[in-house]
Amino acid sequence: MMKEMQKIDAQKDYRDERMQIINVGAFMGSDAYLLITKEKAALIDSGFSFCAQQMIENIEKELDGRNLDYVLLTHSHYDHASGSPYCKVHFPGVKTVAGAYAGKIFAKPSALAVMAEMNDSVAKDYGVDRYEDRLNELSVDQTVGEGDVIDLGSVTLEVIEAPGHTKCSIAFYIPEEKMLISCETMGVYAGEDLVAPCFLVGYEMSLRFIKRAQTMDIEKILVPHYGVMIAGQCKAFLKNALDCNESLYGLIVGDAREGKTVEEIIAHYQSVFYNAETKKIQPLQAFELNAKYLVPMVLKEAREKQQLPSEDL
Repeated sequence: MMKEMQKIDAQKDYRDERMQIINVGAFMGSDAYLLITKEKAALIDSGFSFCAQQMIENIEKELDGRNLDYVLLTHSHYDHASGSPYCKVHFPGVKTVAGAYAGKIFAKPSALAVMAEMNDSVAKDYGVDRYEDRLNELSVDQTVGEGDVIDLGSVTLEVIEAPGHTKCSIAFYIPEEKMLISCETMGVYAGEDLVAPCFLVGYEMSLRFIKRAQTMDIEKILVPHYGVMIAGQCKAFLKNALDCNESLYGLIVGDAREGKTVEEIIAHYQSVFYNAETKKIQPLQAFELNAKYLVPMVLKEAREKQQLPSEDL
């Protein structure tokens, strides 16, 4: 049973005297957030390949002649990392920053092939048949881990390792702003009272990140694929994230105990969490691919915790 959710109402962009955050992504689902201080500029995630040129133009408009210093990747998935090679072409000296495991992913031809397939699929959804493909140029210039700091002048970004969505997922905390730049390990906004879970490599480790965030001094959260939440919105989002992650785990384990197949469990999962809001940022093909990883992973964790019998369904 779904727990009672708290309604939230977030703002998209954020501006104050220290910094500003603007979504410069070309399309919903291809979100990329430009963080600008007086001294430096960093792009947080970089969207799809097929619309990277439009993103570049949006960045140039906001920077008004200034250069981009960093592209900060919260993880290695196609909708977050595919635009970064285009930034390296257009902004001399820009550094792509990510967790160490992301670099290993980008070095795998099989991973790049999946990313290309997913980019092509969403491009066709938008009516784009041809675009410049730079996925073979994906690379990481600077690897970061827990406790590392990115200096943007008036603000600093402290790296938080947050595996759960992927092995390479990271988040950033800005102490001067009491802001968490989150990642999909926490889940994504799926409506005013729902968070869609995204734990593809670990359920328990995802809960650890959410619970850690609940103990932090946070007044603002940049939520992937949505925008900046402030004050009470943050508390509500964190509560909903924890409740929804726990609810999906319970749904999967409960269905397994009833003898449902993996396909039946995925269909149930989809009926609850793949709603109109989620469809705006995640094509059905991407949801189905993720679900094929998520459900078996949960079943494995549940067996390890002896919440399910050890034999396969």
